[in-house]
Amino acid sequence: MNFYGAFFKWMQAIVRIFHPKYSVHIPNEKGPVVYVCHHQNLFGPFITMLWFPKSIHMWVLHVFLDQSSCFQHYSDYTFTKRFKWNKVLAKICASPISFFIPKLLNSARSIPVYRGSRRIVTTFKQSIEALLAGEKMVICPDIDYSDPSSTTKEMYDGFLFLEKYFYQKTGKHLCFIPIYVSRRKRGIVADQKIYFSDGKSFNEERKVIYKMIQTNLNDLAKKCGDV
Repeated sequence: MNFYGAFFKWMQAIVRIFHPKYSVHIPNEKGPVVYVCHHQNLFGPFITMLWFPKSIHMWVLHVFLDQSSCFQHYSDYTFTKRFKWNKVLAKICASPISFFIPKLLNSARSIPVYRGSRRIVTTFKQSIEALLAGEKMVICPDIDYSDPSSTTKEMYDGFLFLEKYFYQKTGKHLCFIPIYVSRRKRGIVADQKIYFSDGKSFNEERKVIYKMIQTNLNDLAKKCGDV
């Protein structure tokens, strides 16, 4: 199922012409999957959305899906605080970007993430609806998303509540697959399907699954020779 909108398909096809191709080596899974990707300062999600062979919903901070919020974020934070640009230049550059980015990400059928807000309920509702429809998604939960290194450090673990809601709806455990994007191998790689265990409390098992995902991402980086 290809659920991407026309604008994203068009942009993806154009960028693929000029960008080096990345191979994809991941376990086959026909049902719903949550891919957990190491961010690497945008490198991970960019390559994944560019070269992944199937449509996947990406969790995206909600400010990037709305034009006015996107403009404010780029002009007041990204360009000024991160890149140290002056405010005039920041606003000039933020203006066209704030129209392009939301259009692209909405066309990709991204799921907005309302971190630290009660609206996070909307994030989980949309995610569960997609998973119940048999669709897949990718989440990049790194706390320091600007870190370009190959090593996965601390992550937000809230995404693991998808398991709890999915299990309540289906009585089945949700499949989590850590994926790593390797510059050296020019590939998107994965080698494990990770599931919660039966008969254990969610809160206890959440810590175990978190560690398994983090460890596997770092193991993949080592196997690719990036660490």
